[in-house]
Amino acid sequence: MCYFILTNVSFIVHKKERVPCFFYSFYVIYILFLQYDVIIVGAGPGGSSAALVLADSGLRVAMLDRAAFPRDKVCGDFIAGHGIRVLREVSTKAYTRMLEFPNKAENKSTLLFVGKTPPMEFFWKLRSFTVRRIDFDNMLVEEVIASKKVDFYPVHALKQINRSGHGFELSCQNGVQFKCKILLGADGAHSVVARQLAGFTVDREHYGGSVRAYFTGVKNIRASANEVYVHKDVVPGYFWLFPISDDSANVGIGMHSRHITKQKVDIKARFYDFIKSNPDLQSKLGEAQMEGALQGFGLPFYSKEQCIHGNGFMLIGDAASLIDPSNGEGIMLAIASGKMAAEQAIKAIEQNDWSADALEPYKLAVRKRWWKEMRAKAWIVNHFAHRYRILHAVGWLGNRSPRVRRWFQKWM
Repeated sequence: MCYFILTNVSFIVHKKERVPCFFYSFYVIYILFLQYDVIIVGAGPGGSSAALVLADSGLRVAMLDRAAFPRDKVCGDFIAGHGIRVLREVSTKAYTRMLEFPNKAENKSTLLFVGKTPPMEFFWKLRSFTVRRIDFDNMLVEEVIASKKVDFYPVHALKQINRSGHGFELSCQNGVQFKCKILLGADGAHSVVARQLAGFTVDREHYGGSVRAYFTGVKNIRASANEVYVHKDVVPGYFWLFPISDDSANVGIGMHSRHITKQKVDIKARFYDFIKSNPDLQSKLGEAQMEGALQGFGLPFYSKEQCIHGNGFMLIGDAASLIDPSNGEGIMLAIASGKMAAEQAIKAIEQNDWSADALEPYKLAVRKRWWKEMRAKAWIVNHFAHRYRILHAVGWLGNRSPRVRRWFQKWM
């Protein structure tokens, strides 16, 4: 942090004498570079998980976010069991706080409605939850702040990234500047870090579009059972109803962007039309009240390999396009990739090497953990998700064959 103070020397004319005098006119040039070993851009689940892992590393760590917390994040709000398990590895305090948080629903099963066939119910062994992102993300940020080992800068929207020596100089829209050795980009689907350092652009062939809203006064639901609807009007994609309590739910629809663009789908209109045309949803949402506006969000799928690391930087979660192409799940991948990136950052600084080669183990670990599964899911989505008759036939068989039901459950 550098401050340069220039003092203006002025003269007062008094009784025809020019008397030098130092007074008032102090000009301050405020050049600020806050210096850290690691800076995390984005305070969502991926960024906060990385911060919690780095908190005990002894490194100088900062986390920036464009928003003031608590802030909402448009999402399906479902945290899969594997994500909860990784959260426990990241922070036992955050995990315990999550378990004790009252305003959530513990998900024990999923009801899958395929066309007009009776729903199939799948039961899950691992604990999973549906909790509003405004609550979940804020819990994680509060744990980061409570550690007192990570500096958090809300309302610091990243504007520009420049390389400087063996690190980066960051400029925020509010004028504050930072320096760091390693930069972790966890700033979402429209990541500034991914765009400026990895050249990311939206690829509609590997992208999804979704909308969601909260409803209260919902009837005929179980808080423990998520609901997924696969129908000719929503494929390739699905409609969801994820309960948050016995009478409230996160409700939304997601579709592949390729289909949205090709068929010129108005996804918001499709959302309302599907509710009106589906008897099951009418019985649940017909008299319910929608909270606020229907909001949309983008989903960059992990269905193609992209640059997720380079000299001095790694991308996490949505910023790395780490979203399941079959179901849109991203929170679990964000938490896990945040942990993996933080661990690699610690190793790199210990070895005094944060080149692309030194950070490559992160890319390899991500690929080893998810690429085979995601590539298979993407293949299924691309070849079958739009073929409703096949899906309907499989749904009909699933109600009669345990083997088909197990296959469905494996890919959900």
